[in-house]
Amino acid sequence: MDKYFRLQNGSDVRGVALEGVEGEPVTLTEDIARTIGHAFSQWLEKRMGKSGLKVAVGHDSRLSSEAIKTAVFQGLEKGGCAVFDCG
Repeated sequence: MDKYFRLQNGSDVRGVALEGVEGEPVTLTEDIARTIGHAFSQWLEKRMGKSGLKVAVGHDSRLSSEAIKTAVFQGLEKGGCAVFDCG
């Protein structure tokens, strides 16, 4: 669980998603992003008091964005959300 809390930065999730910088291990994997997406869908469903929610997901221009976004989509969909790609 600690590996997830270390990624929290205020209301954001921050981590290293690609190898390449010496001394900086990868901390945000696709598996972790998928788990976060699924957990978010469960939290949102409980908070809103209904299921089948619609969630929009976007990303920035980082090289890892597409893979992380795909993993988050999978987690959200596993949780029953309809997911929309905002690029």
